[in-house]
Amino acid sequence: MKNNKSLAVLLLLSIGGIIGLTMAYFSSSTTFENVFETLEYGTTYIEKFVSPDNWLPGDVTEKTLQVKNSGNVDEAVRVKVEENWTSKRGTTLSLTQGDNVAALINFINDDDWTKLTVDGEDYYYYYYNYKLKPDQVTSKLLDKVTFNPLINAKTTCTETIEDGVTTRVCNSNGEGYDGATYTLTLTIETVQYNKYQEAWKTGNTITLLDEKPKMATEYLSENATNPSTITSYNDENADKGKMFIFNHTVNGNTVTDARYIGDSPNNYVYFNCDEPQEGVEYNYVDSCEIWRILGTFEVERTDPSDSTKTITETRMKLVRGTSLSSARMWDNRNSEQYSSGNYGKNDWNGSLMQTFLTGDYYNRTGEAANNGLKASARERIEDAIFYLGGGIYDSTSHWGNTEEIYAWERGTEVYNETRPTRWEGSVALMYPSDMYMTYAKGVDNTCYNDPSSCNSTLLATTGWIYNSNILEGRSTNDTTWFVSPIAGGSHGIFYAVGNGFLGSHTGYDKYGVRPVVYLKSSVKIKEGTGEVGSPYILK
Repeated sequence: MKNNKSLAVLLLLSIGGIIGLTMAYFSSSTTFENVFETLEYGTTYIEKFVSPDNWLPGDVTEKTLQVKNSGNVDEAVRVKVEENWTSKRGTTLSLTQGDNVAALINFINDDDWTKLTVDGEDYYYYYYNYKLKPDQVTSKLLDKVTFNPLINAKTTCTETIEDGVTTRVCNSNGEGYDGATYTLTLTIETVQYNKYQEAWKTGNTITLLDEKPKMATEYLSENATNPSTITSYNDENADKGKMFIFNHTVNGNTVTDARYIGDSPNNYVYFNCDEPQEGVEYNYVDSCEIWRILGTFEVERTDPSDSTKTITETRMKLVRGTSLSSARMWDNRNSEQYSSGNYGKNDWNGSLMQTFLTGDYYNRTGEAANNGLKASARERIEDAIFYLGGGIYDSTSHWGNTEEIYAWERGTEVYNETRPTRWEGSVALMYPSDMYMTYAKGVDNTCYNDPSSCNSTLLATTGWIYNSNILEGRSTNDTTWFVSPIAGGSHGIFYAVGNGFLGSHTGYDKYGVRPVVYLKSSVKIKEGTGEVGSPYILK
């Protein structure tokens, strides 16, 4: 492997001259020494590669490349890519054999690098899409190169016949990919950032950005904090925009998440938007719904490479900004306990609500043809494991405080042992803890410590989920379904009653529905502040 590194630096200096005038009687001359100190310019490239000497079709060789700004000047980065196959006899081979590319380069991080071909040339460039500031490192341009297993050797064969037996001997003719040498040349070029268009003559073909969008969870974590209490949350100086870190204990293990709490945090986000269409002009944000960010959570999902294992990732959880326009049943199946009536089962798996959300709503069909998830939303979400543990009522502690509710949601208490305690899917509903954690850290101790006694209409402070629990077209707060069941019976499901307290009812009744999704861990925040007038825009 040959690595070339070229460096282009543009340095503009302005030099001023001083002219001395000789007068008739008096003269003077003064010299000023002007010292210009330039910033240090430096580039380091980071490579991982071991050259194989017996490369065979199907072999995969690890090859990575990153660029680091080791100086003090903002840089633009591009990498020139050149490939060459030389046969055993020294002739140049095509990069392809028929329709098959001989060497498969796995370029990654498409969001970070832009490919640009050069007319009439067999090389091409990859431009890093962002300003590379001092000490910053680019993402990887590639991660491996594979010798295409479909490539065949070129041979010359001879036949001999002896005693009626035909022998065919085939040997390499020296003009194929067998015995050849493949050279991948990556030339790193950098230039001071404010001169890249002039130096590289890219015009408007390549436009680099000053900042790289951050992963959504990374972006939001910068606004998280962990105070023990908020003594004056309604005070104008209280920091209502931030998320707050929570450490929960479940089965002896600590689980950390970060949530938006209080009455009006900066957690608005544009979601479920139309994607731009060629030749169609429209205002992107006008096509979106306003959703709210619940926070960032440690989320499990099945490992796609091994269904017996799970992957745990930190992912952002969204809830629809308001309930769907029509109240809906949670379930209408006959329950085991009351087989003569349509009370509905509180088993989420296969329930009327679950099949609607993962069916018509997810696909934007049938009953959700006008307000279901659009393609842009489906592309940004990924299945997650939801916990289906249930609560048991106690005459003294009722359903427990919010931390205790959080624990039993992730527990194994259900109506009978055949009920699942976990479900994996794309869309579900909030947990009770999602709503009542908004009252934590001194926001509203009554609602946090005993959700069954919460009555926000009578208290001075409210949580933002309660504030936004309204059905479209209505003027008053309304009852909203949760995903969690009552463990002591076959048909009771938790809901937030109109005045804010935690209650339960049969699934056969119709209440408000606020879909919940987990975004992919790779989703980034492009812009926005999260405020009501400037919701986040996702990349």
